[in-house]
Amino acid sequence: MTDSQTITTVPASTFDPAELRRALAGMATSVTLVTTSVEGTAHGFTANSFTNVSVTPPLVAVFLAETAESYPAFAETDQVAVNILADGQGDIARHFATKGVDKFAAVTLHEDFDHVPVVTGAQASIVGRVHERWTVGDHLMIIVAVTDVLRTARDPLVYQNREFRKVV
Repeated sequence: MTDSQTITTVPASTFDPAELRRALAGMATSVTLVTTSVEGTAHGFTANSFTNVSVTPPLVAVFLAETAESYPAFAETDQVAVNILADGQGDIARHFATKGVDKFAAVTLHEDFDHVPVVTGAQASIVGRVHERWTVGDHLMIIVAVTDVLRTARDPLVYQNREFRKVV
């Protein structure tokens, strides 16, 4: 059996969270910058835990770790933008994942949105109001009622096995 065919089984009695992280790392995901503004200050984080919830009504969900620097802002905000990054924007994703830096120094914001930061050059941006928040495990789940969608023809930035990949 080759390495790509090796199966590792982890019994429930010896569950290792690191093994779950390794398994999830193998799943290819989009990369998003989730942004908001609270009392005139922009906040944001990089997330690949993002999913469609419903088309009717239009709802999406994003998940934020309770240890995130921007957790307090997203725990109280009413407006959110989920900016789905485009191929070639890996440096921006890394910048937003870095603690203690001016995250918005790395991006240009869309001029037509003054109530929430919307990143220009993204593959798509989904803007909306916070519909619900739930604490789920060690994350805050934010369900967003979609009010605006901006799309481009750019290819998405994809993350898999802790590397950015190109869609072929």
